[in-house]
Amino acid sequence: MTTVFIDTSSEEARRIIEFLKSVKYAKVFEGRELNIETIDAISKVEEGEVTEYGSVTDLMNALNKKGDSVQD
Repeated sequence: MTTVFIDTSSEEARRIIEFLKSVKYAKVFEGRELNIETIDAISKVEEGEVTEYGSVTDLMNALNKKGDSVQD
């Protein structure tokens, strides 16, 4: 997946967005201002800074452990 930010102030940019809406392999999310935390998270994923789990059970165990430490 690739994230693209387009400044829609020009007619050319609006035409690009209309083109992207017309193709089946692109999804356009309009009108959303991403906050800095979301932009940072997207950047980390693109750079490969992710945690992988072997199964849903492993993921849930890790989340439960984090939850236990937060409650203490």
